Amino acid sequence: MRKSVFGICLSLVVAIVLLAALAPSCGPTTGTIVVKATICGAPWQGALNYTLTPTGGSATNGTAVPYTHSSMLPASWTCAYVSGGPGGAYFLNNPSASQSLVAGGTITFTFDFELDQDAAIKFLWWSVNGQPREQTSEIIAVPCQIIDAHFKQWVKGCDGYNVTMNETSWLMIQQTAGPVATVVVVNDWCAVNKTPDPRQKVSQTASVDNVTRQKGYNITLAPPQGLPTLLDVHTQWQLAKGTNYTKLINWFGISLVNIEPGAHPCVLFELVLPMPGQLYTFTLQTSAEVALVGDTDVDPSNNHDMSLIPITLVVDLR
Repeated sequence: MRKSVFGICLSLVVAIVLLAALAPSCGPTTGTIVVKATICGAPWQGALNYTLTPTGGSATNGTAVPYTHSSMLPASWTCAYVSGGPGGAYFLNNPSASQSLVAGGTITFTFDFELDQDAAIKFLWWSVNGQPREQTSEIIAVPCQIIDAHFKQWVKGCDGYNVTMNETSWLMIQQTAGPVATVVVVNDWCAVNKTPDPRQKVSQTASVDNVTRQKGYNITLAPPQGLPTLLDVHTQWQLAKGTNYTKLINWFGISLVNIEPGAHPCVLFELVLPMPGQLYTFTLQTSAEVALVGDTDVDPSNNHDMSLIPITLVVDLR
């Protein structure tokens, strides 16, 4: 009797095992794909056309974000932008490369957008030793003083995001009275700076008449009423979008011939006056230009500005 019962039980166990082996699995056979978008790092929702593509399978199209695609076959998937997204923004790049979806799993693709960028610069005022001379047409100066110019600049876009900027600033100088003066290249690194502090100042070079010149190069200005000389400085910066910067350019220090050029700290050039007891006058006009590096500027019309009128610099040594 006991053997018979044991045999029946054994048969039931075998039958149950066989049924379990033959029955379909109750676990998931598909996965989930979530597609999202951000603008300036914040979540965004709206119309956005994209394509999800698996290896060895048919593509799936999407028309809005955020969106959850369920019952997606396990495979290696990619997600590609087609069109749409936030207004007044531009698409950065497709989400990270392919992702593997397993049965019962979830993968997420995120499209990133930034606001359209607009770099701009505006002339503010001349200054002497950093002291503003607003609404002026004439500056009276003496040896050992520094002639500066101030500009306001900014880049609209996602506040706080980094942006790389190329900047060129020019000074047109023309002597109109007095013994002919000399300009000496100094190109101190601290001669061009910004407030508040930029993320990084990358480079700075000085030029005379559009030719890059090294420290110590000098040029004699044309005689009074002659042609002007063009001085300029090229800089590259890492800036923060959404920040209003004041750019200070210490164009030159005024030196007498018996004062060693370069005696002034933080200047681009030295203006060396050859003879005491004379009246020297110069015409000055400054301008500046900005250009985004590797990005599109939606309004290039405000990338350049200059002092409205040439000013007269008077150094009276009589």
